[in-house]
Amino acid sequence: MCGIWAYLGLNAGGNAAKLIPWLIHRGQEGVSFACHVNGGILKLNDASTVKSTLCLGHARYSTSGPYGVELQPIVIGNDFALVFNGTISNYIELIKRLRDLGVDIRTNYDALVLAHYVRELLTRLGVDGGVNELFRTLRGGYSIIIIWRDSLMVVRDPWGIRPLAIGSDGNGIAIASETAALEALGMNWREVEPGKALVLHGSGGEYWVEGPRVRRAHCALEYIYFLRPDSHFNGISVYDARRRLGMALARKEKNHDIDLVTPVPETARIAAEAYAEGIGKPIHELIIKNRYVGRGFIKPPSERSVNMYNVIRDVVRGRSIALVDDSIIRGDTLEKVLPRFRRTGARSIHVRVSSPPIRYPCFMGMDFPTRSELVAHGRSVDEVRDHLGADSLVYLTVDELMDAIGTTELCTACFTGNYPFNINIDETEKAFSGDRVWESQAL
Repeated sequence: MCGIWAYLGLNAGGNAAKLIPWLIHRGQEGVSFACHVNGGILKLNDASTVKSTLCLGHARYSTSGPYGVELQPIVIGNDFALVFNGTISNYIELIKRLRDLGVDIRTNYDALVLAHYVRELLTRLGVDGGVNELFRTLRGGYSIIIIWRDSLMVVRDPWGIRPLAIGSDGNGIAIASETAALEALGMNWREVEPGKALVLHGSGGEYWVEGPRVRRAHCALEYIYFLRPDSHFNGISVYDARRRLGMALARKEKNHDIDLVTPVPETARIAAEAYAEGIGKPIHELIIKNRYVGRGFIKPPSERSVNMYNVIRDVVRGRSIALVDDSIIRGDTLEKVLPRFRRTGARSIHVRVSSPPIRYPCFMGMDFPTRSELVAHGRSVDEVRDHLGADSLVYLTVDELMDAIGTTELCTACFTGNYPFNINIDETEKAFSGDRVWESQAL
């Protein structure tokens, strides 16, 4: 998962730089740009002062390749640059296809493989043929923005797994992972439809390339956790979806011995407020997060042990507390927080989760590619409760999740193991496990 964006128009560098704070929550390992400058493409750490009419931006969250460094935009030659949000689950197959085309590339970073593959297709088949072959052969969740010669290209996967939107204000055109970022520039926006590619020529012309029509499978975790609450995804307000998730939790509540409700910071707050309203209990911010250390779930493994939380001891003592979290993936946060509640004298701790148990890996853009790292894999709800040390644990079901979000067109693979396309979990786990390296050799 990453944040990607582009700006086409005057002062592209400055406008691209303005989007950083609106998309940095999608990737906090680094930010870089690629801009058209003097007939070529220049990669930059800061685009705010560059004179350009076309720039790409990228905020990195590692799901493939080495952790802790910014690797995109990927620039190849003087005529190609790419930023990409998602995961290409069949990147090993693409490596084989590239070798058949005479390109020998050695890496386990899917974005680098994708960049070389896209460039080869565009060079050999042209824009229409290349895009159609891309749709035919790629598996995964992906939104892609490309500079190709004098054109800007935008591609969204046929399942609509990853978000992407385009906006304009009469002075320029912007593309971004989230609609809120486009609103920040004062733009009117529309979402890029799944399975479509937009080509914007430097001369001002534009046209769409349509890919295959398949059943849509929008990422449920985008609604639950990843997106800003002021964004829309596939026509649905993220804020409204999270409130409905909280109300769904409230309707399931059977425990009347709850004194206070508290959200697990940050993204569970909206669901927690709705849940508290639904059960008629007060909500207090009892878990205080150090907000200067970024989002916990998307940190590289070496940084996940950092303690970011404290609790308000005087309020917790002697109370029965409902902790509302948006999801439990590895269990890292609750394993840190729940013992603090115990030590400060909470009478009982009840964990409420506004999503189902996550039992299967994601190969479409989230960084949990193995079953072994998931706290709910191979465990019943009661076993997860005991592992975490809670007095009770309640999740939503998949049906309750769909009803609350407002669509059945969701990717629920991490809950059910049913992926939007055929996939061998054992083989794909191996492809995204082990050392992550950038050992590129493109010949």
